[in-house]
Amino acid sequence: MGYVSSLSSSVTAYEPVSTSGEVSFSGLGNGTDFSEIIEATINAESFQLDAYEEQKTEYEYLIDLMEQLSDDIDDFNEVLDDMDEPDEFYSMVATVSDDQVEVEADGDAAPGIHTIEVNQLALNDVWVSMDTAYESEESVVAEESTTLTVSFGGENVVIDVAAGTTLEGLVSTINGSVNARDKFEASVMDDGDGFYLVLKSADAGADNTLSVTDTGTLTGMSTAGFTNTQAGQNSQIKVDGFPPGADDWIERDSNSIDDVVEGLTFDLKDSTDGDTLQVSVEYDTDDMYDKIIEFQESLNAIIEEIQILTGRVTEEEDSDEETYTLDSYALDIVYNNIKSILSSSALGFKSWSEDEGGDYYTALSQIGFYTDTDEDSDTYGQLLLDEDELEDALDNDAEAVASLFAARASGESDSDGFQVISVIDGVTEAGEYEVEYTVSGGELVSATINGEEAAVDGWTILATGGDARGLYLSVGTTGDGVYDGTCRVKQGKIGELSDNLDGVTNAETGSLTIIIEHYDESVTSLDNQIYNEEKRLDALETSLKRKYAALDARLATYEAQSSTLTTLLQSL
Repeated sequence: MGYVSSLSSSVTAYEPVSTSGEVSFSGLGNGTDFSEIIEATINAESFQLDAYEEQKTEYEYLIDLMEQLSDDIDDFNEVLDDMDEPDEFYSMVATVSDDQVEVEADGDAAPGIHTIEVNQLALNDVWVSMDTAYESEESVVAEESTTLTVSFGGENVVIDVAAGTTLEGLVSTINGSVNARDKFEASVMDDGDGFYLVLKSADAGADNTLSVTDTGTLTGMSTAGFTNTQAGQNSQIKVDGFPPGADDWIERDSNSIDDVVEGLTFDLKDSTDGDTLQVSVEYDTDDMYDKIIEFQESLNAIIEEIQILTGRVTEEEDSDEETYTLDSYALDIVYNNIKSILSSSALGFKSWSEDEGGDYYTALSQIGFYTDTDEDSDTYGQLLLDEDELEDALDNDAEAVASLFAARASGESDSDGFQVISVIDGVTEAGEYEVEYTVSGGELVSATINGEEAAVDGWTILATGGDARGLYLSVGTTGDGVYDGTCRVKQGKIGELSDNLDGVTNAETGSLTIIIEHYDESVTSLDNQIYNEEKRLDALETSLKRKYAALDARLATYEAQSSTLTTLLQSL
């Protein structure tokens, strides 16, 4: 078998083809153990094979570690993806002054106080057949085949009823009807003296009403005998005093209302009887604290994994199994980028000042995070936290903490002359941009962003190239002149870290992917070298056996001649 290319995906293990098995060393002529000599020679010649195999073992071990690291980074990125926008990172909690209403708040809710008044709940439309109190659910209500017709939403729903159908069977027939499904449903009511058929609209609301228009030949039932025991109606509420008219209400066909105040869902339980309830909405700092701890712990696990892989720290093991470390410039860059992201100011953030405003928190160090620099510490190099300082930051400005972690594609102008309309997430790079524009003859005639010409349309400016591409601005200062200012595109630490790690594990261009591919190729090359070494050693062993076999035969001949001569001499 010839040389196998290092680009091949696999290498067939070398199988000895030696014919040395034909050589026997039994009864050696001079008593010399040539097998032991051959074995010692092969062992001495195997130093290169041993080196190849040891190196292959090391590379395969490192590949396993890097693949595990890549998987762990992907898992960490999934954690980050669940909190990389403000409404995902922070959560709100709502409390109500009484129990007639329950309120749920999500990340879109704004902190503040609301009022709510409930005039009535949404109800289903209910009709009961009062003509006959049947003795049991097994009472037959159809002596012959017939139909029951119910009007719902201006449409007649005709239900076929088979002969011999009981009251219970009629309920099953109605509920199993494709035409009635999602419109109304049937049940049996027992008042202790008899059983009655009940029809109820599937949904509440004033538009979801029904009426029985024909009972066919059903026994003990008539259209006039159906009584509307509960009229379908909408819920009616006022929120923050709106609508202001005494008889004007916000109406919905449900008691769960989520489209009046953004981020709030009102679950109505009862009328407030003319009273107004107070709803307080605030940041759920406990939930935010838990998310931050999850971020810290997950991140430190990745940091420690890279430290162990690159030999920055030593993994404590109970066994004596040999471990290997990776000396990789690319992995060093990954590690240092993570550390840089954690220690630097957030992209596009501006330090707060009383005169100019800005961002209250611009770095993780301002909310209690720091790196352990004690090389003798078990947490050396990891991100540590002063929990009291974090709690103070959350109490002081929870929104600013959330922005530091989770701001994403958030545009903000530092100039009164123009405002940021929008940016394109994943296209517009985070950072600060210098904007200059010219108004002449009452028109916006030109503009640049970071020195690059931008497109103008009416009183808007659009960056079409460079890092600012997709940045869209609206000009408010319309007097003739040349104006300049700055705007910023903000990205929180979670998004910055996530984008960086996406580049590490990218299936085609990721640094870890490239390192793993390099080591895979090295293992394939070593497989080729191992194959060739095994082939060489097998050939050497075959050659030695033949040589020593020939020597053994020659020694045997000499031994025989010696014996003959000795015998002849003794006979003289």
